[in-house]
Amino acid sequence: YTTFAMYNYQMFQASICCKVNGNVIRPNQPSVVLTEGRRNVTLSCNYSGNVRNLQWYRQYPGSKPENIIFYTESSNQSEPKLRLYAVADKGIKRMNLSIYSTELDDSALYYCALEPTVTGNTTALYKNRQSGHTVITKHYQNVPLCTIR
Repeated sequence: YTTFAMYNYQMFQASICCKVNGNVIRPNQPSVVLTEGRRNVTLSCNYSGNVRNLQWYRQYPGSKPENIIFYTESSNQSEPKLRLYAVADKGIKRMNLSIYSTELDDSALYYCALEPTVTGNTTALYKNRQSGHTVITKHYQNVPLCTIR
């Protein structure tokens, strides 16, 4: 099993949540706030346990999550076209995703994940409003994966 943590990254405010399922993964800051575009931002998660791969996903409203970066604890990864750079610090079990020169198109949900992903099938994720929170669930089992407050 794997843990997912999620950032709701928007140009002006971001909410963060996490879910523990087997290995543990937690975002490091309660929010990311940007008041202007063209800034650099780093999203960061701590994790524990033995992991094979680290991943970052991005999800735009109305779309399924897409894998944007895949790397290991001992490697760094960049996606220059997306202005992304990911690095892991194996010693302190931290994974960072840096987004350079942020643009409006960078507004999305950002997930940090340990491989394998929680559902193994990102099309099974959907949003469900319950009591003022957004819950990401497995469609076929209705198992909460992550809650945004």
